[in-house]
Amino acid sequence: MTPQDQQQNQLQSMGTEQVREQDKIQLVLAYLGCLSLIPFLTVKDSPFVTWNAKQGMVFNIGGGIALTILGIIPVLGLVTCLLGPAMLVVDILAITKALKGERWRIPVVADLAEKF
Repeated sequence: MTPQDQQQNQLQSMGTEQVREQDKIQLVLAYLGCLSLIPFLTVKDSPFVTWNAKQGMVFNIGGGIALTILGIIPVLGLVTCLLGPAMLVVDILAITKALKGERWRIPVVADLAEKF
């Protein structure tokens, strides 16, 4: 077993994965709205990038649809004003965790993304 394999096994036992340099930009794109289609369609050799791209698509596209529907209802206008920045915070948190190699499961979203 090579030292690189030992390091990969150790990272996986801690719940993190080794992030390749070429995957870093793809992990950032995975949580930037419709740009998550780029890593989803182009990266085929990294299940970690694909997993994050699926989760990013479900979160951002599903969240955008929900915000649009809630924005139509006048009484819930304040809710949409608060949910938009909250989604941005979740995106930033997901990007930082992905760059560290952690599979951070966004509640409800991760379950939907795995079915996708």
